[in-house]
Amino acid sequence: MKTKFKFFYLIILIGVSFSSFSQQQKEIKLDSEKVKKFIVYIEYKHGGPQGFLEWKENNNALYTNELWYYSESFYIKRNVANQGVTMDESQIDISRFESLRKPNEEVIIESPGFKDAIVLIPSNKLIYKPK
Repeated sequence: MKTKFKFFYLIILIGVSFSSFSQQQKEIKLDSEKVKKFIVYIEYKHGGPQGFLEWKENNNALYTNELWYYSESFYIKRNVANQGVTMDESQIDISRFESLRKPNEEVIIESPGFKDAIVLIPSNKLIYKPK
């Protein structure tokens, strides 16, 4: 009788741990317009047009995570300066600014000639950060 109870108890614990684990994983939802804008950075990083397709097929979760990073780990703060050019977010390879990211606070990056600024979200808010 004790063996059956232990087995039943073990099954319950395993079930609870799986449901707990799945609740901790954040589901990443990608905006199709942002995918079009930022996929070029991932494509370049993973072998260009030919190598990328094979990599994407074999690394679907990593593809989603990296695309989230390139498109959602920052935002543009509009009209910070009175003069300058409007920033096109699709022209920003955010990995170039990773060394400036802070653990617990946003970082604002102003660029000469632009009226907008790049805002890096803090590391503790990232769903994914490349290694």
